[in-house]
Amino acid sequence: MGVDAIRDRPLTAQTAALVCSRLQGREMSVRAIPGTRIANPTTRRIVYAPPEGQDNIREKLSAWEHFVHAHDGLDPLVRMAVAHYQFEAIHPFHDGNGRTGRVLNILMLISAGLLDEPILYLSRAIIARKNDYYRLLRAVTEDGAWAEWTLYMLDVVRESADSTLQKFSAIRQCQEDIAVRARAATPGGRDAQFLDVLFEQPYCRIATVVDRCDVSRQTASTWLRALVGAGLLSDVKVGREVLFVNHEFLEVLTRSEHP
Repeated sequence: MGVDAIRDRPLTAQTAALVCSRLQGREMSVRAIPGTRIANPTTRRIVYAPPEGQDNIREKLSAWEHFVHAHDGLDPLVRMAVAHYQFEAIHPFHDGNGRTGRVLNILMLISAGLLDEPILYLSRAIIARKNDYYRLLRAVTEDGAWAEWTLYMLDVVRESADSTLQKFSAIRQCQEDIAVRARAATPGGRDAQFLDVLFEQPYCRIATVVDRCDVSRQTASTWLRALVGAGLLSDVKVGREVLFVNHEFLEVLTRSEHP
């Protein structure tokens, strides 16, 4: 939704509100009630009091927007790191600021032309080192430790990019391996559309194969059950429906990559 929003208009505080509303499942607007405090997630000790007052918060969000879109020659990755701190320090919404801020990171990289699609999952690397994340955020607030914070975020990007490339490579290898075995198991294995369907999601339905491959339900069922018999898929009954799970693809998707 965020990607669609920035393709229509520039990234703004309104984009952040749209993203936060989607994440929270209800309309989110700038905080109006005072008293918000940020606590250490482990000790629960109060470590930060964000700005208060809607006018004050909106003014700071306006400054954030100007920084995000400034034409000053700053490297876009450095800008993303600084803008992320800025957004989290403003803490504009009652809840969901962390997740919203991490989505905004990706939207900034797309806006800067570094990504075409939101394929970089920075949250995994941040959450894996969340103690450092919170410590370094606080160090910027308390000590102005911008260099340490920026280097941390650049390392998050590097680690995420490396693991994403590994994930792509593993998916391609999985596709190639299954294509060879599918061709040996069923005539459907020679149908490019059928092989594509197997990798659009880690599971598929007979109806999906019928629709995408323009074959009868009987043919689609025969193809899929042949792959079950060859050990390439698993059939799982969910209610009245049968899902055909590409368990090898699912394993590739869910495992951690270690560059």
